[in-house]
Amino acid sequence: MKSVCSWTGAGLETCTGKGVCFTHKGVMLRRGITIADELGRCNNRDREEIFDLRIAMKQFQVGRLALGTAKLCPYLECDRPGGMIEICINDHVFTYTWRTDRPYWKDRWTPIDVPTDWLHEGENDVVFRSMDESVWTLLIESSRQPNRSAVSEDDGQTWRKDDLGWNNGCGGEYMVRLWLDQYPNEASIESDVVDLLRDPSRDIGVSANEHTACFEMDVDTTHGSSAQLNARFGSTPMYSPQTWSAWAPMAMASTDEQRFGQWQVVLTTEDPGVSPVLRAVYLNTNAREMPGLRVVQRSEPALRRSSYRFSSARHDEPRADRLRDRWYLDEVVRGSGSEWEAYINLRQWVRNQWEDGWDTGEIDFCPPWDAMLILELTSRNLSLGMCTHYATVMSQCCAALGLNARTQIMKSHCINEVWSTDHQKWVAMDVGGDNDDETKFVYHFEREGVPLSAGECHSAWVAQEFDDVTISPQPPPATGERFNVDKRLQLFERFMISLRTDELRSLEPGESEHGKGSYHYDGYLFWEDEQTEALPWFSNHTSRSSDLYWSVNETYIHLLDSSPVGSLVVLLESATPNLAGFERSTDGESWAPCDEAFKWVPATEGQCLKVRSVNHFGRSGVVSVVEVAGD
Repeated sequence: MKSVCSWTGAGLETCTGKGVCFTHKGVMLRRGITIADELGRCNNRDREEIFDLRIAMKQFQVGRLALGTAKLCPYLECDRPGGMIEICINDHVFTYTWRTDRPYWKDRWTPIDVPTDWLHEGENDVVFRSMDESVWTLLIESSRQPNRSAVSEDDGQTWRKDDLGWNNGCGGEYMVRLWLDQYPNEASIESDVVDLLRDPSRDIGVSANEHTACFEMDVDTTHGSSAQLNARFGSTPMYSPQTWSAWAPMAMASTDEQRFGQWQVVLTTEDPGVSPVLRAVYLNTNAREMPGLRVVQRSEPALRRSSYRFSSARHDEPRADRLRDRWYLDEVVRGSGSEWEAYINLRQWVRNQWEDGWDTGEIDFCPPWDAMLILELTSRNLSLGMCTHYATVMSQCCAALGLNARTQIMKSHCINEVWSTDHQKWVAMDVGGDNDDETKFVYHFEREGVPLSAGECHSAWVAQEFDDVTISPQPPPATGERFNVDKRLQLFERFMISLRTDELRSLEPGESEHGKGSYHYDGYLFWEDEQTEALPWFSNHTSRSSDLYWSVNETYIHLLDSSPVGSLVVLLESATPNLAGFERSTDGESWAPCDEAFKWVPATEGQCLKVRSVNHFGRSGVVSVVEVAGD
């Protein structure tokens, strides 16, 4: 057998994996563990008060400890400047003084360096006690388990784990997290699906009645670290439990029914200060190069995939249909000449729904992430309508129309990123950045006429390279200096995304009053790079671009030799939310529905094949083109 495909160096970044990082050495376990017994699914009224003899305790179950550093991260607030609190960690005592000059990304999060010799494996107690007349608060997330938070009203003589909170009516966990500078015990990385019989010189899968294929890895393991190579095989270019095997330790694939394969490497360490390093994986096969048709041009690269699942709103969500009908969303985008124009029209409509949106309204209420509720309340001036609500309405209205948008969060602001098929990229759009109802200005950023994503805005800001960045459309004179490029880009110093748009089905999980106080929900996905360090009180960070910017509405064309000679089997793979089917064109003009698998005879149908996906709303995806020629 010979090696026909390899994953090494930058090629490993096409693979997906949580809890790993990609370095110049290879793939390693990601250093840094956030221990949290809650997700931050609470609001700023879910409070425990600490004063006089009333003290609070949070317990942490620590499995292993390395010699690195640790940070205790409580979400604290004090009712007065200069208030003092005593924090006791396993009988080690120190005090903390409440400051008024608190950096934005910390604010109520209070990271405190802790010597690791104050901690031990097993149960660790952290006790909070007010040192003066100040009243301190922790937030509580309601739950029954793991039951590691307790309150005492007699300075620690007796404790209870139920009936917590300001009104003694809550059971749950205090929002206190612990970060350890060490490697996790285990994480895995997975490859894309690969055609085991693809001839690289032709970019077409060869015909073979029998074949063998196996994966091999190059990995460094020392000091108790290890790696396990697993594989699974199937007959379709996308994994399905109906057509694929389960993961198993590496074995041989030996039948033509197992046309496709995928590898997984599980990295493990017994020493929290050491990580194995995966340097490369190789595919070896006995498939032979054969003459025949070859691909001479492709318009689309391989699909980019995220390591994190994104929960898109479904096309059959009844409340989305009601949102679409009740607010006449079809009329809002009717007449739009393109998908891009539909986004432009919709974002202005969303902003126009508010008058004095930042007022808390007659009922003093901050709505959750539900566009139906938000629009009903704001139409009567009953509730708060800050940038979070503008972005929520935009995301969910897009979903109701079969468009793709998501909520993107940064410094003191919340916007959208929309997937533009016209530009074939994610684009950052600010719907709620203008609180002046006289102008109601909405916009995006561009560089040389090309709209920018949040990641590109972030890169421009941290590198201070934005002289050629413009705001589109041009801000009206009435906005004054509020929409200077540097002022707006500064908000992108750090950013993250929400991993769901299906809140019309269920509000859980999430941060019900997002934006009222420091962000605390531990389900966001944060971007990190050399200029943007991870925040220790949050669990999900990535420096892999495809984790945030995965393919949407794109289709990849797999080609396999078929009989008679000169014909091909076409297998279509698409990353289209709410995929309904595909369309094909061989003359470049007319489109006809097609199956995800069909036969193509270039000699009679033309050398060029075009395909595109179609979602359940009838919206077409990116056109993918492949051209073949004979040897």
